[in-house]
Amino acid sequence: MNSIKTITIFRKNLLALLNQDEQSSMRNLSTSIGTSDSYIQKIITSDANPSLDKIDSISEFFDVNSWELFYDAENDEKENLATIQLLNRMPSAMLPVVKNYIEYLQQELPPEDES
Repeated sequence: MNSIKTITIFRKNLLALLNQDEQSSMRNLSTSIGTSDSYIQKIITSDANPSLDKIDSISEFFDVNSWELFYDAENDEKENLATIQLLNRMPSAMLPVVKNYIEYLQQELPPEDES
């Protein structure tokens, strides 16, 4: 994914999170992450790009994982997000089991028709 598309998805997701409820205002966000209201507005209007540190702070404010700010919900299947979130909550010791199961399924299931 190219960087312009990535930051566009981030901006769209940030705006959606800000519009979710009244407590998630630009002022509350900017105060929480130690910036001005205008900085958040500049991110939304493409006049500024957030640093990795600010991305982490923004994700903490909204209580989401940082990667979720870059998830393209409009162009991806909804089930994918639920699967990713479930995998992220699993203990790391379980991931090899999941990997082995996926490999098993790939061998057992017939290939999808790609015509």
